[in-house]
Amino acid sequence: MTPEVQTLLALLVVAVAAVWLVVRAMGKRKQSGCGGGECGAISPEVRKLQARLKHR
Repeated sequence: MTPEVQTLLALLVVAVAAVWLVVRAMGKRKQSGCGGGECGAISPEVRKLQARLKHR
């Protein structure tokens, strides 16, 4: 394998890894977490309390 081909392949691997990391980071930012009200981290007791407060 010539040095030019080896350099090109190494740069290609680095570019693919960089794009993958950027896409992965942007995907995590798009998630709003618990802001929509549908969060699995909220306990049933807290949901009941929130429902009671909405009805007031």
